[in-house]
Amino acid sequence: MAAKFNYFVFVSLRVLGLAFLFSLFDIVKAVENTDLDFVNDVNYSLVSDSSINKFDFLGLKRSELLSYEKYEKPILTLKIFADKQYDYNQNIYVAKGNAKAIINGGVLRADLMKYDSLSNTLIAEGNVRFKRGGQYFRGESFKYDLLKKEGKIEDSYGILDLNNVIEDLKLNSKIGKSIIQNSSANNLKKNRKIDFSDGIQFAIGNIKVPVNQITRTDKVIGLINNWRFKSKHILIEENGWKSEKMIFTNDPFDPIQISFEAFDVTAREENDEMVITSSKNYLNFQGIAKIPIGQKRFGGERKKKSRFELIFDSIDRDGLVLIRRNDSIRLNEKIDIDLQPQFLIQRALKGETNSYENNNNKIKFSDLIGAKLNIDAYSKNWKYKSNTDFSTLNIDRLFDGLRHSSTLKRELKSPILNEVDLNIFTAYRFRAWNGTIGETEIKSAYGGFLNKGNEFDLGPIKNRLNFRIGLANYEAEKLFSNASTSLWRSSLFASLDSDYYLWQSDEENLESKSTSLLSPVLIKPELIVRTKINSAYFNYEDGSNQAFVKLSAGPELRLGNLKRNFLDYTKISIMPGIKIKSGNSPFKFDNAIDLRTINLALIQQLYGPFILSLESNINVDTESDNYREYFGTKLGLLVHKRAYEFGLYYHPNENAGGVYFRLNGFKFDNGVKAMF
Repeated sequence: MAAKFNYFVFVSLRVLGLAFLFSLFDIVKAVENTDLDFVNDVNYSLVSDSSINKFDFLGLKRSELLSYEKYEKPILTLKIFADKQYDYNQNIYVAKGNAKAIINGGVLRADLMKYDSLSNTLIAEGNVRFKRGGQYFRGESFKYDLLKKEGKIEDSYGILDLNNVIEDLKLNSKIGKSIIQNSSANNLKKNRKIDFSDGIQFAIGNIKVPVNQITRTDKVIGLINNWRFKSKHILIEENGWKSEKMIFTNDPFDPIQISFEAFDVTAREENDEMVITSSKNYLNFQGIAKIPIGQKRFGGERKKKSRFELIFDSIDRDGLVLIRRNDSIRLNEKIDIDLQPQFLIQRALKGETNSYENNNNKIKFSDLIGAKLNIDAYSKNWKYKSNTDFSTLNIDRLFDGLRHSSTLKRELKSPILNEVDLNIFTAYRFRAWNGTIGETEIKSAYGGFLNKGNEFDLGPIKNRLNFRIGLANYEAEKLFSNASTSLWRSSLFASLDSDYYLWQSDEENLESKSTSLLSPVLIKPELIVRTKINSAYFNYEDGSNQAFVKLSAGPELRLGNLKRNFLDYTKISIMPGIKIKSGNSPFKFDNAIDLRTINLALIQQLYGPFILSLESNINVDTESDNYREYFGTKLGLLVHKRAYEFGLYYHPNENAGGVYFRLNGFKFDNGVKAMF
């Protein structure tokens, strides 16, 4: 048996070749096992340089290895430990029994490792695993040709951190960093924690999808960075790798709740980012359904919205509408133009329209085409944003189908308020809602206001203060008729929202529990008292004026942890409000009404992932003509799980609704298993 060896160095392994798959296998401390009988302090190096056309095996002392930093291509060092090591005529080198190879910042482990210098092939067999940075990989066997930069891995599982994969896999020739990096990574195991960190969302409808009221966070960024995967065969190529079939899941725990079954998978580096694409995919809700979703892209730029989208607009477009999204047009570095053509499906099927004031319901082909035009412009201090909405391109009713709003903003310095926001605005046919009056329309408006906002704490009380002063001209519906009037209005507005936490459950006890199957975050039961103070003064060109103060206060109670299937989560909020006013507005849209109200909000788990969401306001002013009427009602039915959520929302007062699907992303750590 040849003398045992403990160092083995080679180079010319590219990030997306062997190095990528090395990076996908358990970091351990680079501490020599005292039970092993190692030879003298001798190192072996396999190097390649542009001036050398073959690989040479060199015997070097540890200090001499540092001289190899002069090579253009970085040297990748392997320090091998094993129960037994063999050298067959300096052609085949074998490490057998708990074989471990420390590779610059990562560790490859297997039952057996072999290097054949004649065929320039490295082989690892039996319980193969590798970890470096945020990347982890394991499999039954691994084979790689160093010259051809080709290889394969069988029966593989792994963890991908797409956000850091390229950085994790950069080769470093400096010996000793592996020990430092492995020690740091090993320490992470002491603080195992899974963080809810990102997500992807798909939505259809004509309402803005609400923030999750259970998690109280919006993690949707159009991208998920961390995935677990498995595959029977992975083929390594010089610039990446590919597989006929792979399964990906964003779920860090078993049993997984959702996965992507991907076919014809390839991985490549694009613009210093790892991008994985597949030609055919299925979205698999474990044990429930399997849905085809076409091509898929993991990693790279944040996910762009689909080119086509369906919305429902019964007010302006008679129902269902198909939107075609285009790439924004950048005129220069400071101006972006976004044009979205639309086809009005339901108007075409009906053959008529009910969206315009005149009695002529007949349509032309141009009535079936709509568009949205958005313009964003920037200068050193100013930001301009314009939104123009065409519900028809028929010239005869173009202005009846046009809605527009634009703002010009900048930050100003003031002697008293310090930083304030200046907002200059215009609007045409702007829809507004005012309590039990319902929807009303502002025909046109232009003006400006100064706004100052601030958040601060007073002991245990969290506060949000807002102040606004403005001057604008409005043409809008009169208070007591459908006719319009045009008047200037000056305004002062101030609000103060405060939250006082009366009780919160013990966070440390919660952290010690396992993560719920029904929520991506640990839920903390609590009792909060919320107060709101709104005040305003409006003065109008015709001499009328209006002033009011509204006081609201009430508790918000959250109970349960969503850890059981039946009635294990309840959030209820009751906030009575009283409004004291003087005078009336000449307009409908800003007249202070509903002087006595109660705001009710309830989120209740029904069974398993099914959760009911309800929010509404009720007029409880016995002297009001609208006594006992509801307004601002929002209804929702959720399917809420750890790895994903599905929601159906409807706002009856606005005749608006929508459907959305969210996929939750997590930041993995050493507590996550690759196998699933």
